[in-house]
Amino acid sequence: MSVREIMTREVVTAEKDTKASKAGEMMIKQKVGSLIVTEKGEPTGVVTERDLVLKIISKDLKPSSMTLKDIMTKPLVTIEPNESISEAARKMIRLGIRRLPVIENGKLVGIVTDTDMIAVSSELTYILSDIIEMSREHISFNESKKLTQSICEKCGCFTSSLELVNGTLVCDSCKDEGF
Repeated sequence: MSVREIMTREVVTAEKDTKASKAGEMMIKQKVGSLIVTEKGEPTGVVTERDLVLKIISKDLKPSSMTLKDIMTKPLVTIEPNESISEAARKMIRLGIRRLPVIENGKLVGIVTDTDMIAVSSELTYILSDIIEMSREHISFNESKKLTQSICEKCGCFTSSLELVNGTLVCDSCKDEGF
């Protein structure tokens, strides 16, 4: 699955000279936790709620006296829309970020967030669960299958060779005893 399939296409942006107080208002109005900071329409950084708290509020600074260029995180870490969501997740985890702007041909086309990843992950888990359940219906427990290194379900001994007999994993000794 690609980033394009899960990204939010309408990204809230603000020019670098926007006052932090205005940025806060925009975030509240748009119900977002971040803004992509632009310079002449080109994405250059990101400002998050956390940036507002750490760089302004905790220092008792006046938000109307600060601009986004003063508090934005840069350089902007991005991903392309055709990259896999696995790659996006790895990048976010490796860099400790929760938002990843999506850039195509130098243009901002979307954003993918940790929340997007969780939503997709939950859906994929549900789908995978259904697939596993469907596969179980096709398993015949009358077949004999060999496994290595596990615990016999009859005698409880750890062994390096088990066999699935009538739906039970048994060691060679238990199998030979006519289980």
